[in-house]
Amino acid sequence: MASITFRALSIDDMQSIFLWLLRPHVCKWYARAPASFTEVVAKYGPRTLADSPVRAYVIVVDGRDAGYIQAYSLDLFADYAARLGSGPGVTGIDLFLGEELMLGWGLGTRAIRRFVEEVVFAGDGVTACVAGPVEGNAASIRAFGKAGFRRWKVVDNERGERECVMRRERVPTGLRLAPIDLARDAATCAAFHRDMYVASFGTSEGLEEEMGPGGALYLEQLGERVAQLPEGNIHLWDGDCIVGQTEMRLYEDPGVGYVSLFYLAPDYRGQGLGRMLHNHAVKVFTERGMDRMRLSVSTRNEQAIDFYRKLGWVGAGPRPHRLPMQFMELALR
Repeated sequence: MASITFRALSIDDMQSIFLWLLRPHVCKWYARAPASFTEVVAKYGPRTLADSPVRAYVIVVDGRDAGYIQAYSLDLFADYAARLGSGPGVTGIDLFLGEELMLGWGLGTRAIRRFVEEVVFAGDGVTACVAGPVEGNAASIRAFGKAGFRRWKVVDNERGERECVMRRERVPTGLRLAPIDLARDAATCAAFHRDMYVASFGTSEGLEEEMGPGGALYLEQLGERVAQLPEGNIHLWDGDCIVGQTEMRLYEDPGVGYVSLFYLAPDYRGQGLGRMLHNHAVKVFTERGMDRMRLSVSTRNEQAIDFYRKLGWVGAGPRPHRLPMQFMELALR
């Protein structure tokens, strides 16, 4: 999976910005083609300064400059904020991938998700993030949707175009953690486990054997986990809907807590909720006096491995399984 990072825009990037803005796919959806290089320097040069109200970055994919992304507090752009009725603490973002070869690979979604979590929501006082792809730009709207944004409203921008304004809250409202109630929610637990398996391994081969007839073996094992560690086996609820699940148990090795499952429903991924489940697991095992946590992950699930590494997990060797898996561990002390 390609590595995506962000580098602060510098004056040396003006030529790349100029050439990208001339590309047909960019000037069709992002901005009209510039009339001159001087025009680009006049507009984007100030965004390289520390006191610029627009924080500008170059999107870097596998070490190669691939596009442009920016963030700006709507509190500093009163006219636009009033047009949206956005409320305080909202940050807007815009981006484009300048290199055509980077299009169609899901890089836009990954760049949006990562930028929002690592840059936008890292700021104090930020309550939400908005973006306004032009109506008709289906690829951009789809990318923001996959990154956790929801359609919010439609407005006219300063050029008279219709914008599909999409919004992602920093902390979705109505979320709560509660112990798994197997008597009521066994079918949901089994459905989440099946989805996790296919997403992790890219196949359902061996799934039914692992789950047992009708999921009976899996539910029996989950019941044992719930009985052993009730506070660790939880559902994440959004209002009256279950949207996530964590399964945990005490491991055979003394001082080790084992996470059997972190799961979020597809519409709730990319919103920082994985960290919420992770932090709950850390809290449970720390309070139980564990020295470290362990989990296993499919070696093909590079996105999950990257997520765990960012949180401080390290590889702990292969796990015997019919499909390729590895152990990872996190020190708690």
